[in-house]
Amino acid sequence: MLGRSSLRGILLVVFAATLAAPVLILNVPQDNSAAAVEVADLKDQLKNGLQARRPEEHAFIDRVVQMVRNDDLPMDLVKSTFQWARKSKKPYPFPYFERALRLRAAEIGIEIK
Repeated sequence: MLGRSSLRGILLVVFAATLAAPVLILNVPQDNSAAAVEVADLKDQLKNGLQARRPEEHAFIDRVVQMVRNDDLPMDLVKSTFQWARKSKKPYPFPYFERALRLRAAEIGIEIK
């Protein structure tokens, strides 16, 4: 059986946790959202998966990722084009990805500069 001092200690911990919980929940950084993580992963995925080598290729991927981050370019369009280029255009898929993404984006009225 618990003594009075043990019971008081437990109640004190529970009370402190109850007061701290809302503060901890409200102070969650917004940068850790699933969308932010997905966009960051997209950049690495595109650069590595497309075997980007030249500065111009890295710059294009950076623009695409920024457009996705700004909701100017749909993520699913980029990912499906990436998968197509990787699957069917070996060993160097980047040029096929760039050309196909520009064409597909233009079809829905988006220009990748």
